[in-house]
Amino acid sequence: MNKFVLKFFSIFTIFAIASCAKEQPNIVVEANNNDYENPLGQYVGGEKKIPYIADPYVIRDDGYFYLYSTQTNVYTPNLTFKRGPVLKSIDLQTWEYVSDVFQSFVPSWGTSGAGVWAPTVLKVKDKWNFYYSLSTGGDENPGIGVATSDTPYGPWTHYGKFFNSKEIGVTNSIDPHVFYDNNQLYMVFGSFGGLITLIELTDDGLGLKNGLDYQKENKIALGGYEVFDTNNYEASFIKKHKDEYYLFLSTGTCCSGAKSTYQVVVAKSKSLKGPYLDAKGRDLFGPNRGEKVVVPSMSGAMGTGHCCLVEDDIGDTWLVYHGYDTDSCESNNRVLYMDKLIWDEETGFPHVQDSKATNHQINHGPYINILEKTNE
Repeated sequence: MNKFVLKFFSIFTIFAIASCAKEQPNIVVEANNNDYENPLGQYVGGEKKIPYIADPYVIRDDGYFYLYSTQTNVYTPNLTFKRGPVLKSIDLQTWEYVSDVFQSFVPSWGTSGAGVWAPTVLKVKDKWNFYYSLSTGGDENPGIGVATSDTPYGPWTHYGKFFNSKEIGVTNSIDPHVFYDNNQLYMVFGSFGGLITLIELTDDGLGLKNGLDYQKENKIALGGYEVFDTNNYEASFIKKHKDEYYLFLSTGTCCSGAKSTYQVVVAKSKSLKGPYLDAKGRDLFGPNRGEKVVVPSMSGAMGTGHCCLVEDDIGDTWLVYHGYDTDSCESNNRVLYMDKLIWDEETGFPHVQDSKATNHQINHGPYINILEKTNE
């Protein structure tokens, strides 16, 4: 081989090696020291307890995750009933009771006997806004209320009623999810019997943009149908991913214990205001539509639904939801679940592994930077 050929071959080889190196797949990073097991629990005196948790919503602030839920008993010294329990965690799986949003306030603006259900929490400017449903089973005029705090755990200033069903013109106005899109605040809400509805809020999140009458006339329906049917939809959550909007909804029977058919479905849209379509091109204005995200399983958990999404420190998305643990002697209690969301590159739709909850098995959990540093 002459010098020219040898030199050319050497340069080509170096270039080829460099090119191949660039094409190597990225290293998969997992939290090897944050293993978890569903259902998730509250730790009291080093012992794992499984509290009744329904309709979970999780935010992150100042190194902690904060969990909010429908009114319940949590593990405090006397298992005290809480209308607005707040729990915190550093790893998204070991939860500790912190406070009660309604420690000094009993909401009385709704139907007599109404309960505090399905809250959502968002930082708006320098305040944390807590939006909640106030309703009874079969309530003819439920509504949504709001409170604010300087911290995610209180103390809270209560503003009472935000609006009720008759005022906004949406049957069964519960299950609010409030979020930003392009610096504008929105709320999506609605439940069985009514439509999944999108409205705009004021900059402080404490009022409706341009007033109640304007939003009533200009609200946008994203899905649902006006029939009280368990195949209808509720528990909205909207996430933007790769320039598309994903509308997560729950459908099925939510509250029949281990016989519950509750599940999470999703559809997507190029526009926040829809239309939201599933893989077959169907909108969500009829029953049995949407792509399966997590479905019930007698070998795992039943009634898996009412989700929120949380990101870890490497950008993985985790689905937090409730279900009924079929392997528990207390299988009539809704409890807390979490599983990693997988984005299918072919369909563009997300789901958890096998579209079923992991139950009583050890899995690698969310990657949390501080945990890796602590264990180096």
